[in-house]
Amino acid sequence: MAKHNCAICGAEVGLMSGHKLADGNFICRKVCGAKALKIFDKIPATLSDVTAHLAQVEKGTRIWNELLLPLKKSSNKEEKLKVMGIGDTLLYASPSTGLVALVETRRKFLVFGKSEHACVYRIADLLQCEYEEESKTNSEGKVEKTEFCVMTFKDTVGLYTFRLRVSGQKSYESIAKYFDTLFGIQRTLGNSINNAKRQLDAIKAAAGAIKGAVNGTLDAEQAAQAVNTIDAYVMGDRAPWIEKADAALAPYNN
Repeated sequence: MAKHNCAICGAEVGLMSGHKLADGNFICRKVCGAKALKIFDKIPATLSDVTAHLAQVEKGTRIWNELLLPLKKSSNKEEKLKVMGIGDTLLYASPSTGLVALVETRRKFLVFGKSEHACVYRIADLLQCEYEEESKTNSEGKVEKTEFCVMTFKDTVGLYTFRLRVSGQKSYESIAKYFDTLFGIQRTLGNSINNAKRQLDAIKAAAGAIKGAVNGTLDAEQAAQAVNTIDAYVMGDRAPWIEKADAALAPYNN
């Protein structure tokens, strides 16, 4: 078996101690590979994907420890974190900072203690929140179902989409409703007035853009306004969450 060197730290790696990436590069499993979150899929990843994710984890873990973890036990209701998911990888939402943290807990063997590693995202960048289930047959021949909330964040370098384990579809629906509420997206019949108004605004904007495109009077400003109006209907109002998150992240963007 030919020996290779880790493309990140330079250590020599073999069949068992190295991981081959999609672009042909190798990384060591014990040091560099272990810095990634366990849910990060290395099989389709390139070296640039891995290095971007490792930087994301390094920064995210710092933000988690310094900014968000202290809020976990806060007695202030407005600062308290909302926890979602099951298992050793959980999602914490922080409305007071406009951030969410995907936190992986690693427990040490034979000794007491644990470590936490995190990726941090802006709440405003949540693009997709969908339900997914996976069925597998165990060694006893029984079918076991695992359920997930699949989340995707836009404008994110590194791990931008992941599957968060949930206890069932109702748990997923609770998560989806939580973020819909933050964004002012109300899907219930009793709260349909706000939706109807946003829908009407979106229709007017789209109609105006189409008319302008047909008669040749559509300019860049009108097109951008139409896109923003339609986005506001589909995605909800994200402006306050962008402002909060950018203020919270400012000290970590140097």
